[in-house]
Amino acid sequence: MPGPRSRELAGLPPPVGLRVTVVSLGLERAYDRARGLEHMGYRVAAFGDVGRAVAAVERNEPDAVVVDLGREVGFPADAVAQLRGVTDAPIVAVGCSGTMAEMLRCFEAGADDYYRPRCSTEEVDLRLRALLRRIGMANGHEAKTDTEGPRRVRVGAIEIDPASQTVWKEGKEVPLSPTEYRLLWTLAEHAGEVVPSKALIARVWGNQYTAETHYLRLYIRYLRQKLEDDPSRPVYIVNRWGAGYALEEPKRAAVAV
Repeated sequence: MPGPRSRELAGLPPPVGLRVTVVSLGLERAYDRARGLEHMGYRVAAFGDVGRAVAAVERNEPDAVVVDLGREVGFPADAVAQLRGVTDAPIVAVGCSGTMAEMLRCFEAGADDYYRPRCSTEEVDLRLRALLRRIGMANGHEAKTDTEGPRRVRVGAIEIDPASQTVWKEGKEVPLSPTEYRLLWTLAEHAGEVVPSKALIARVWGNQYTAETHYLRLYIRYLRQKLEDDPSRPVYIVNRWGAGYALEEPKRAAVAV
């Protein structure tokens, strides 16, 4: 017999494969929201900076965009307006203040839906599905669920295929555990940039574990053992003290050592 959630989701398009971009202020919050949506089957690209998100959305049209700035006093309508300028995809905004004035500004800026502050990811999921169903019906077809996902990323001799979750170094496959892969892919999404430690933990283990930095150090060590020529002198997965970690192209001098 179907449970309450099965009855609740009856008639709504499944999220599996739907490409959603999450935009927040800071990667930690963006990854926390993204992780919840990924558990429900969405393919999520997360950004902690509105400008970077706008550029990414313009390059790769997603199925939907979630603006969740994550602070009590903010301007989600400004982010919505910037994103609406580069995409026709549905944009939903999670409020910062939850006022009628803020809701009005978001709708005027081009948002398709507005959620109250601190709404659950389950609510975002349900309302996204309903919105996509409505758009699909209006166009005479179901919401698109194409299988084209993020492209392969190459950093030096390391190549990562997100579709198959396969990693190669110098053409040879490197077996990684699911946790190792999630950590590496999170770094690869922002290759060349420092990803804060708390943001990495939020993406890989969940926001409730952001104080457990020993998990991160342990799995960084695992990755280095598998991907670095000399794990004690890493040139790919580098630590920026007090900031976080980055996946970088190795400097020629470092490789030659």
